[in-house]
Amino acid sequence: MERLKKIKYIENKISYGIEYDYHIIRKHYKKLGIPPDYWNPSKLPLETHKYFVGFSERIIGKTTNVLLLGMVMNALYGTIIQYVRQDEKDIAPKATSDLFEVITDPEYKYIEKLTDGVYNTVYYKSRRWYYARADENGKIVDIAENHFMFMCDVMHATNLKSGYNAPLGDLIVFDEFITYNYYPNEFVKFEDLVSTIVRYRRSPLIFMLANTINKESQYFNELDVYEDVQTLGKGENLSHTTEKGTKIYIEWISNEKATAKKRVLNELFFGFKNSQLASITGSDWAIRSYQHIPEDITKYELILRNVYISHNDRLVRISLYNHSEIGLIAVCNKALYTYDDSLILTLQSEIDSRYKIYGDGLSNPKTQKLFKVIWNLRAQNKFYYQTNDIGHFVDNYLNLCKRGV
Repeated sequence: MERLKKIKYIENKISYGIEYDYHIIRKHYKKLGIPPDYWNPSKLPLETHKYFVGFSERIIGKTTNVLLLGMVMNALYGTIIQYVRQDEKDIAPKATSDLFEVITDPEYKYIEKLTDGVYNTVYYKSRRWYYARADENGKIVDIAENHFMFMCDVMHATNLKSGYNAPLGDLIVFDEFITYNYYPNEFVKFEDLVSTIVRYRRSPLIFMLANTINKESQYFNELDVYEDVQTLGKGENLSHTTEKGTKIYIEWISNEKATAKKRVLNELFFGFKNSQLASITGSDWAIRSYQHIPEDITKYELILRNVYISHNDRLVRISLYNHSEIGLIAVCNKALYTYDDSLILTLQSEIDSRYKIYGDGLSNPKTQKLFKVIWNLRAQNKFYYQTNDIGHFVDNYLNLCKRGV
């Protein structure tokens, strides 16, 4: 795949970045002969959006195909893929050694097609991936002069801030961006990394890829797409423009052929009732079942109902009830309003006329006693929820409190 002889720049200014011809990129991506069972990121609105957020089960080919898209861009324009993970351990050689396993599979000959037969494998050194040629025994006999991909992590973004320069780093791939851990100010650190890579260019694209794990992920709130994601179904997509003009494309990736294969595997190995297996089976978000509110709750004695959790622009009320036989229980409902006497737990710093409490309330001397009672009820499995989503919301909020977000 020969590099384009004439490269245009946005508004004829090199500092603005390359003016990519996505028609040409799509044409050459198609020539790779990627099986139709897998997701095709070249079909996305690459001309108009900058962020592409994609979820799916593990066999759709998200990461592999986005990397192949970047490798086509590298072949045509010299683009250097910027592969990002959450933490340094995630980009260690032992964690990424199989990253190109499919791409280097002799059956597909992707490397040969991308390099016109010059190379047939890849080589890793110092967080950089290079094209290479291996002999019939697998020994590396030649390595390309320039790398096609650089790896870095969000939590050490400041290490790159002053010295790293990536004038061709126009495809940023944040892989597995949803995890069970969200570090304090993680989104800000990611955006700081994006700023370091992008500089003043207008050309970069940002892919954020994940398995369907946590619809309460803090990233959705930070990206201003939280409400959209809550209603997104499998196989659906949407386009969102933030109030300040950033365009984000979101897709719950689905492929009928791949799903059919997955269905067989699910029946063989994962046919259990545990809803937390959803991120493995690809059937839904990973949300476990929670105790629902007793049908005869109106017969319980109401003790208080002025405790709220305010998070991700969502409000949940916690009420305490007493039962003559089982004692105190806590009931969690979706709420629309708070009042002047409300006790509002939040991870946000703003203060209004109502009584806002940071975190879980245990560090506040005025509310410590009350919230010890409330969270002890949770530890005793005496919390009840209007829906499973609300249970997941409460769990996610308390997990963020523990991490000091």
